[in-house]
Amino acid sequence: MANSIANSIERLGSSTAISARDMSTLPVNGRNFNSLVDLSPVSNGNSLLGQLFSSTNYTIDGMTNRSPLSSGATNRGPFSISMEAIREFEVLTNDYDVANGRSGGGIISAVTKTGTNEVSGSAFLFNRADWLASKYDIRGNLRNNEFAIQQYGVTLGGPIIKDKLHYFIAYDGQRDAQPLFIADIQTPQDEARFNISRESLDRYLQISRSKYGVADSPQTGSFDKLRYTHTAFARLDYQINPSNLLTVRNNFSWDLNSQGVNDNTSINLYEVYGDHLSKANSLMASLRTVLAPNLTNEVKLQYLYVLDDGRPSNQLPSENIPRAIVQNVRSELDGRVANTNIQLGGQRYLPERFESHVYQLVNNLYYNKGKTNYTFGADLLLNKLTSLATSEFNGRFFFTGLDNFDNLRPFRYAREVAVVDPTVKQNIFGGGIYAQADSDLGSGMSLILGLRGDYTTYQNAPNFNQTVFDELGLGTDVKTGGFQIQPRVQFTWDINERQTDVIRIGAGVFGSALNNYTDVNNLQFDGTKIVAVDITGAAVPTPDFVSYRNDPSTAPGVELLNLPGVSPVTTINMNSEDLKVPTVYKGNVMYNKIINNRLRVGVNFIASLARNNYMYLDRNMVDEPYFRLANEGNRGVFVPAETISTTNGNADWTRGRKTTEIGRVLELVSEGRNNTFTAVVDASYRYFKDGQITASYTWNDSKDNTSFNGNVANSATLFQMVVDDPRDLSTMSYSNGQFRKKVVMYGTLPTFKGITVGVRYSGIGGTRYSLRVNGNVNGDFVNSNDLAFVFDPNAPGVSETMREAMQNVLNNPDNLAKSYLQNSLGQVAARNGGENGYFGFWDIRMTKKFFLNKDRKSGFELGADIFNVANMLNKEWGTSKNLGNQNLMTLRNFDPVTRQYIYEVNPNVGVVNPGGTPFQVQISGRVFF
Repeated sequence: MANSIANSIERLGSSTAISARDMSTLPVNGRNFNSLVDLSPVSNGNSLLGQLFSSTNYTIDGMTNRSPLSSGATNRGPFSISMEAIREFEVLTNDYDVANGRSGGGIISAVTKTGTNEVSGSAFLFNRADWLASKYDIRGNLRNNEFAIQQYGVTLGGPIIKDKLHYFIAYDGQRDAQPLFIADIQTPQDEARFNISRESLDRYLQISRSKYGVADSPQTGSFDKLRYTHTAFARLDYQINPSNLLTVRNNFSWDLNSQGVNDNTSINLYEVYGDHLSKANSLMASLRTVLAPNLTNEVKLQYLYVLDDGRPSNQLPSENIPRAIVQNVRSELDGRVANTNIQLGGQRYLPERFESHVYQLVNNLYYNKGKTNYTFGADLLLNKLTSLATSEFNGRFFFTGLDNFDNLRPFRYAREVAVVDPTVKQNIFGGGIYAQADSDLGSGMSLILGLRGDYTTYQNAPNFNQTVFDELGLGTDVKTGGFQIQPRVQFTWDINERQTDVIRIGAGVFGSALNNYTDVNNLQFDGTKIVAVDITGAAVPTPDFVSYRNDPSTAPGVELLNLPGVSPVTTINMNSEDLKVPTVYKGNVMYNKIINNRLRVGVNFIASLARNNYMYLDRNMVDEPYFRLANEGNRGVFVPAETISTTNGNADWTRGRKTTEIGRVLELVSEGRNNTFTAVVDASYRYFKDGQITASYTWNDSKDNTSFNGNVANSATLFQMVVDDPRDLSTMSYSNGQFRKKVVMYGTLPTFKGITVGVRYSGIGGTRYSLRVNGNVNGDFVNSNDLAFVFDPNAPGVSETMREAMQNVLNNPDNLAKSYLQNSLGQVAARNGGENGYFGFWDIRMTKKFFLNKDRKSGFELGADIFNVANMLNKEWGTSKNLGNQNLMTLRNFDPVTRQYIYEVNPNVGVVNPGGTPFQVQISGRVFF
C-alpha cells in the first residue's frame, strides 16, 4: 500500500483512477465502465466540475471516443467498449498536462488491455433475471412487466509469437428488458403525480382512437421494452525490435434502443416513442519508437466511424406524421382542478440520421535532459459529418382542452417544410500543438510548465440570406472557429521528501468544444432550404390524422402559404460574428497527508470558470416589451395585448417580430458563463490485508447564466427559464448541473477463503429545479420557459380563487417545493431556486473463485450483486425524491381590460414521482484459464 500511495502522488487531487481489479470487485450496475464516473467526487452524471456535458472529453488509449455530433461518448448505448477490455479507467479533472485537449470540464479516459506470453481467456454470464428483481416498481406498485438484464461474452489473449507478437480479444453482449412507464396510473397518488385522473385519460384515449387513428393497443401504462447491445474488441501488439512497438486495435459497438426516443410533452403516448440505432467502429494504430536513451516518439492514427439513426415508432409511417398536442387537459383530483399536456402522433426529432468519418493523428515526442522531461506534440482531427435532422418537419397541432380536441378544433398549427434536400455535409477540423517541461527542482519540489494552442475551424459556411441582412443587418454566412492559447502550470511539493505531506497548486486554461450539432442547425436553417408556417385563428387546417397515417404527404405544408393572410415564418439559425469556442479557466490547491503506509487523507479546493459558452438568442424579437404585467412584478410581454387570445390566453409570438418577412432568427452567441467552486475531502484506508476503503465528501457551488448544452436550436429557448426577456443573460443563478453535496464510498472487505466482497455507495443532494408556467407568458414562442410569479395569498388584490388555491398548495403535506414557494411569495420565482434533498444508493458484490489446478490460473468464479440494497430491505427505501421543473401555474385566459393573465394553480406542485431503480439481484458465472 505504501508503494501504491507513493506511486499515485502525481494523481492526487488531479483524477480518480479505477483499476481492472476495482472493476472486477466493485458492483458496477450494467457493467458499464462509464458508470464508474460517479465515483469521481466532482461528477454529476457526465458533467465534471459543474461544466457543460460538451466540455467533457472521452478517450480510449489516448484517442478520441467522443461523439462527433454532440456530447457524450461515440455510442449512445449503455457502453461503448467492453469492460473486459479495460485495463484502467480514469476521470481527469485537474490534470494540467498539455496533451489533454478539448476538455474544459475534464476527460473520461480508458486504457485497454494487451495480451501476454501466457494464453488466458474467459467466458462469462451476468444475469439479472425477472424473478431476482423487486416485484414492485420504484413507486411501490406491483410490477407487471419483465425486468431482466443478461450480459454475456468471452475474452481471449496470448502470444502469437512469444516476446514478439501478442493479441487480446473481447466480446460483450447485452439483452436489456426494463419496463417503459407512460402515465401508468394505478393509484390516486399516481393521478396526483401525473396531474390527470383516470377518467380524463380514458376520455382522451377514446377520442384519440375514434378520431385520430391511434391504435387500439395500449398507449399508456407499463410496457415491455427490449434493448440489445453488442461490442467487439481486438488488439495486436508487435514488438518489431527493441526500439519499435506497433499496436493495432479495433473496437466495434452496436446498440438498438427500441422505444428509446421520447418527446418533451408532459405525457406522450406509446406511439410517440421512436427507436434509435447507434453504431461505432474505431480502428487505431500506434508506433512507439525509442530513438535514443533519452528520446522517444509515439505516433497514433485513428479512423472512427459513427452512425446515429433514429426512426419513428412501428405504429407510424417511416416518414413520420404531425403531432397533436392537447394543452390544459383538466381533471378533478380530490376536489381540486389539475392540468397537464398530452401528445399523440409523431415527434419533433424523427426520422434523423447522422454519419461521421473521423480521422485523427497524434504525435508525441518525449525528451529527457537532466532533471527535466520535455513533451512536444501535435493532435490533428478531421470530422466529416453528414446530417439529416428533421426537427419540427412533421408539423404540430395545438389544442386547448379535451372538448376542442374532440371537435377537431386546434388553435394553432406550425410546421417546418424542406423545399430542397435538407441533408447537411460538414468538414470540421481541430488541430492542437503543445509543449511542456516537467522539472525536478530538488527538495521534493517539481514544476510543470506547458503551453497548448488549439485551432478549430468549421469549414462549411451557411448560405447568405439577403432578407435577413436587409431586415436585421445580420449575415447568415458566418463560419465559426478560432485559436485558443492555453498556458498551464503545476507545482508539487513533497515536503522534506518523506512522502507524507504533499502540496500541489495548479492553474491553467482549457479549450472546450462547441457542440457540432449547433453547426448542423446553422447550415440547415439558413432560410434557403426550409420554409415554415405558424398559423392561428380561422386559417388553422382541420386535422385528418387517419389520412396522415395512410399517406404522410397529405399533412398540411407549403400549400398553406396560398391562403389569405398566411405568410412564411421561416426559422433562421446562424452564427454570431463574435462566436468563440468555449474556454475554461481552472485552478486548484491540494494538500494530502499520508499518515502511514495504510492511511491517506486529503483536501482539494477547485475553481472552474467557463467563458464563451454558447446560447441561441432571438434577434427578430422586438427589443422592448409591448406592455408589462403590473400584478406580476412588472414583467414584460413582447406581443401587443390586443393580439392575445381571450379564449385561451395564447400569445401569438408572430406578432412580436421586428420584421414579418422572416420568423425567429436564432443567433448562436458566446455570452454563456459558468462559475463553479468545489471543495473535496477524501481519504483512502487499507485496514487489513487487502481490505480497503476510499471515501470522499464534496461541497459544490455552480452558477451560470445559461445551461444550454447544444443540439436543436429551439431547445436553447425551451429550457432556459426566464422572467421575461430570453435574451437577457445578465443574471447568474444556480446552474442546471448544480449539486450542493456528494458522498462517495467504495471498497472491499479482506479476502477470506477466496471470497471477495465489494461495496459501493454514492449519494448526491442539492440539485435544482424551477417553478414555471404551463403557457407562453412573455410571447416569445415558447410555452415552457416562463418562471412563475408566486402570488402571495396574504397580499391585497389577490383574487379569492388564487388566494385559496395558493394556500392549499402551501398547506399540502406532500408538497416538497414548499420552502421554494415561501421564499418566492410576491415575486417571480428565481431560476433554479428550488433545492432537492439528499439521496444515496448502496450496491454490494460478492464473488468466490474456485481453482482447478495448483497454479491457480484456471477455474471458475461465482458471483452475486445486489443493486439498491436499501430497496431490497424496504420498498419505500432506496428511492430518490427529486423534483424536476414544476408547473405551478397553467395559463387559462387573458383579461384585455386589466391586461392580466388568468391562471389555474397546479394543486399537485411539488408532489414527487419517485426516482431510481428497484432492487435487482444479479448472479454471475465466469470460467477462466
